[in-house]
Amino acid sequence: MTIRQNDPGLSADLLKEIARVDHRRLDRWTAEMRRNGRVVLRTNLFKTIVWDLVCWLFVGASILMFTVNAGSWNPLSEDFGGWLVFFFLLVFAAGFVLFGLGAVLWTFIFPLVRPQLVVSRWGVEASWWKPGGRTIRFAAPWTGIVSLGGQFLPRRWPMPDGLIVTITAHGATAHQNRLMGRKPAMVTHRVSTMLHGRSRDVLAFLVQVRGAPPGQS
Repeated sequence: MTIRQNDPGLSADLLKEIARVDHRRLDRWTAEMRRNGRVVLRTNLFKTIVWDLVCWLFVGASILMFTVNAGSWNPLSEDFGGWLVFFFLLVFAAGFVLFGLGAVLWTFIFPLVRPQLVVSRWGVEASWWKPGGRTIRFAAPWTGIVSLGGQFLPRRWPMPDGLIVTITAHGATAHQNRLMGRKPAMVTHRVSTMLHGRSRDVLAFLVQVRGAPPGQS
């Protein structure tokens, strides 16, 4: 694997992530790149289902909790459990709203838009589906890409920390869906974490393709 050690986006933590890459998956992507000149990283259905189930389980548990303890969170009820209980139930209520929105997102919206990332010898292109066909959200040639990096998302045990892969490119060479305004000097695209493979696999593959000599990706 060709890794540009002087890439400003590759911190020590990112290099550690790349060292833990799934080599079998990376080899499959590399072979596909050599055959077709491009690799399409599509939405991972399994990840979508897992997040969907997590959200709906929390929503169901919250509904059950509020139903069973209907009086304990109502200050006007004789069974009121106290203000500390009321505070914690408010926190659960906020979680219910957030996970409810997540359940709608993972059940109806995300499977419809199906984000994907196309990695080719030309560069990268991120798109999603909307009525009328797929629309490009971000595209940039390798010559316009300044750095590949990542943002870590700290999570509580037992969940592992998350990683969002970022692609930074010159604004003049990159396409980005913008409602208005002039193109900035630099644009940064955050790659969807719902694609096939772990984020570290996607980052390692991007680094490999970017560092490969022309025609040898």
